[in-house]
Amino acid sequence: MNVTVQEIIHDLIAQPGLGMFAWFCFITFFIALIFFIWALTSGQLKDLEKSKFDMFNDKETHSNG
Repeated sequence: MNVTVQEIIHDLIAQPGLGMFAWFCFITFFIALIFFIWALTSGQLKDLEKSKFDMFNDKETHSNG
């Protein structure tokens, strides 16, 4: 029994449960990849340690007198 790639793709698209799940996984992965590339290019992941130390710096938010 020889099964071609076209038959497998047709079966995935034709079956409502498995085909919908496969397309949902593909679209979700593609959207996550786009957001990850955006985060890398916009510098969102440059300095992950800075924000947790910024909360200890009260000079900008509070004045003593």
